[in-house]
Formats: sequence, C-alpha cells, structure tokens
Amino acid sequence: MIRRLIWIVFLILPLMSCVSRPRRVVIGIALSSANHAAVELAAREINAGGGIDGVPLELMGLEWKIGNVYNATEILDWANRFANTRDLVAVVGHSDSSSTLSAAALYNQKGVPQIVTIATNPGITNIGNWTYRLCISDAAQGPLLAEYSVGEWAKKRIAVLYVNDAYGRGLAELFESRVRELGGEIVASIMHRNVLADDDQKMIRSSLRSLEGKDRPDLFVLFQRVEAALWTIRAIREAGFNAGILGGDSISPMSALQRDPKLQEGMRISQFFMPDRNSERVNGFLLSFHEVAGTDPDYGNAFAYDAIYLLRDAIVRGGFSRNGVKSYLDRLIREQTPVHGMGGSFTLGSDHDARRSLHIVEAHNGNQVLLKTLSVE
Repeated sequence: MIRRLIWIVFLILPLMSCVSRPRRVVIGIALSSANHAAVELAAREINAGGGIDGVPLELMGLEWKIGNVYNATEILDWANRFANTRDLVAVVGHSDSSSTLSAAALYNQKGVPQIVTIATNPGITNIGNWTYRLCISDAAQGPLLAEYSVGEWAKKRIAVLYVNDAYGRGLAELFESRVRELGGEIVASIMHRNVLADDDQKMIRSSLRSLEGKDRPDLFVLFQRVEAALWTIRAIREAGFNAGILGGDSISPMSALQRDPKLQEGMRISQFFMPDRNSERVNGFLLSFHEVAGTDPDYGNAFAYDAIYLLRDAIVRGGFSRNGVKSYLDRLIREQTPVHGMGGSFTLGSDHDARRSLHIVEAHNGNQVLLKTLSVE
C-alpha cells in the first residue's frame, strides 16, 4: 500500500508541475512605439537568462500602432484581447491618461493586473484594486510645481497653457488651485487642442498680446506635449516676453530639448528620471538602451523597462497567474518594500500610486541641469 502511494505521488508531481508552469508567460503592452525598445530590451534580457523560472516571456501588443488621436473603440478592443488571452498575467500601459482611464475599468472587472507607467491623471488613483502606477500622480506633481514656482522661484503672476485632455486639464487645475492658495495669481489659463490647429495658434497669440501691464506674467507654465510646447515657447519669445518658462513632465525627454536647444535655453522642466550615474546597473541599462534605440531613454522608457522586471519578480514570487501577480504587488504595498529600478527607487502606497522623487531641471547648453529634488510623500 505504501509503495503504491509513493508511485502515485511520483505520477502526480510532474502533472502538478505542468499545471503550475505554463508553456509561456505573456505580458500585454499598451504603450506607444516610443517605449517598445525598453520593454523589448527587458524581455530579451530575461529570456536570455532562461526566462521566468524556465518559462519564456512573450510580449503581446507590439503591433498595435497607437496614434495621437484617442480612439475608445480601439482601446477597449485591445483591452479585451489582453484580458481574454490565456497565459497573459498583466498589462503595461496605457500610453496616456484618457486611454488608461478607459481601459482600467475593464481590467479591474476581469481581474487583470495593470501597471501604469506614464499616465499621471489623478483619476487613476484608487481606480481599482488591479491597477498600479509607477509614475507620480498629478495630484502630487501639480501642487509641488506650484509650491516650487511661488515659493522657491518667487513667481507671482503666472500664465498657464495646457492641452485639452485628461492630462492637461487635471494638472492645470491642481497647479492653479495651489498657486492661488499660496498667494500667487493666475493671469491667464489657456486651453488648446493636443495638436495645434490654426485657430489654436491664433488664440494663443491673441492671449499673449493681451497679457500686458499689470497682467504681464513673470512665469509661463506649459502642460503641453512636445510639438505644441516648442511652438508656444517660440510664440512667447517672439511676443517679447522674457519671463521664466516651466514645462511639465510631458516635455521632459532629452529628445525634446535636442530639437531646439537654443530656443529652450534657461527654461525649467519637471523631470521624473535622473539616472544614477554611479550605479553600474543603471549605466549598463543606459548603454544597452542606446545600442538598441540609438537614443537615450526618457522616464517613459525607464519606467516601462522597470515594469517588465517588476512583473518578472511578481511571477517568480507570486506564481504564473494574475492573482499571483496581484498578491505580490499587494505585499509590496502592505510591507512598504522599496523597489529599485532604472528609473529610481520607489514604494507603492495604499492608493496603488508610486511614492518617488520629482526633479526640477534647467535647460543649459543642450543639457538638463538638476536644480532641485522634491519628495512625494
């Protein structure tokens, strides 16, 4: 009888191993192509090291050509594809706040862990138990930038230009509210389309002409994307303003500065990613990324790379399932365990948002010079 039981155990164990170890593990990628090099680099490194406990890692969604125009039908179609894919354990994304907000409800309904890397809208905070965010919420960024502008930079009359979407509206509202609380004045609040049309440009130029006399700002704040920001900076300077300029995180990539260094000389920027040049791991990542992408990584690349490794760790420690990934991420929150990635160290709060540093940098001779590091509590 004992011998028979031993043979049964020997027969069952391999079957149990097959059940717990799938033939592959899949991560959905809902990021624009600008961040694909980072997730592909991470996946290649993991697979070169034997995969995740011997199971190869596959990325799904790299063929999705995410454009600049918000498309709710396309977003939900891909979210359903991810959720209905066997062996898919998590999704990284989406690429912007509007898309993230749209897809998050589905992921939370279907129990798919979602790792948000670059969407900053405050509405993502506590949106569901299955959504986790690695970047800073605008609920933190907006007030911090206001406190820096009015307090440390001593700016009192501020004009804000922002894109009319979930990113721009939320960040502008939080920034402006805190400026007023601190005794500053918002002399203009100018909303425009993501891609500036002729009427947007005419409206901005008209608004700049109206900012004379007592309403003349000593600071322009730009919560815009790169193309609109470059056009706006040029319009500000052509209008004769010598006021300071502060840009939000969306124009923080070095590639944006390199587009026209002279135009941006002296402007300050909210930066999420200041690589630790004293770290051998970070320098290795910077070198490897540059080799595959031909450019330096921005915070979107660094956080996307970190998201893949975070999920690797979650699978190793929690198991090859969505519930296992979630249990590991929840344990990080419960135990306040620091995560050390290429994008810096952070902890996840009980609201599922990262607590990490925000940096103020100044454009100088085509480089970003660190002026101040602000802590997000």
